[in-house]
Amino acid sequence: MQDNTDYTMLYRLAKYYYEDKLSQSEIAQKEHISRPHISRLLDKARECGIVDIKVTLPPELQISKTRQALKEKLRLKDAIIAFSPADAMKNSKRVSMNIATAAAHHLPHLISEAKNIGIGWGFTMYQTSLQLSYCNNCEDITSVPLVGISGENNPYLQINTIVDRFAEKLGSKSLYTNIPAIRESNMELAQVEKDRYIKIRKYWDRLDAAIIGLGVPPRVGKFLISEVSQKYKDILINSKTVGDILSHFFFEDGTVFDLKADYEQVSLPIDKLKNIEKVICLAGGLSKVDGIIAAARNGFFNILITDSVTAKHILEKV
Repeated sequence: MQDNTDYTMLYRLAKYYYEDKLSQSEIAQKEHISRPHISRLLDKARECGIVDIKVTLPPELQISKTRQALKEKLRLKDAIIAFSPADAMKNSKRVSMNIATAAAHHLPHLISEAKNIGIGWGFTMYQTSLQLSYCNNCEDITSVPLVGISGENNPYLQINTIVDRFAEKLGSKSLYTNIPAIRESNMELAQVEKDRYIKIRKYWDRLDAAIIGLGVPPRVGKFLISEVSQKYKDILINSKTVGDILSHFFFEDGTVFDLKADYEQVSLPIDKLKNIEKVICLAGGLSKVDGIIAAARNGFFNILITDSVTAKHILEKV
């Protein structure tokens, strides 16, 4: 069949639109063609390969230098930096969304060789799970919750939801939990809960990757876990802990605030993170700078995904 496509015309229209930045209406006037027809011809130019559109994360000249400096100063395997303008720091969720966008872009590559991946919780983790693209070569992965369930309504504290979204996007198998992240020590687990907990802990012992968030110090942010008493919340607020990972609040030297007198915590002990080949921490914001530095220095993660402003403040402190 004869091909009657006017490729030269398609090229000309595409050049007008993508390089010369003319509007479709302006091109229509030039070519004496209706604007809807111009739109169809531009679609045709893309279909024919005349136009190759690539969507990439925004570059910044200093990001590669900052990335290398973070790797060296914090002794990391890798650092990934999402560009954020300075005024983004006024909105913590905007910062988290930028980090989640970078994480969703890079995670499939970072975990490509992993088999058992631990999944943490938090706003950035939840947003990352939403933004992840579907992966076609991740079928052998098992996604494992690293923390128990919460009674809060926040979707970013619903660990099973986050694990399920990761598993869906990665096409992976998954485990789920039915045990509260923090519960009173005198509460006996039902047998089905014990069996599930034993199974999850066995997976914790053979994790080769983990993806975690990092929370702000309790004196800065609202304490989101409702299962502990106001007494413990007040003690935590007055403590000198610098952040939390998997609901473990930790001090600058890496020691963890002890709840054991009254509560049992169902989450991966953060010391175990040191034994996992890849631990990817998604965290940013000025209130998290001290926590990020302390967590890195104490070996709680070895890959950091953060934003450019947070990275700058980290380097000013280390």
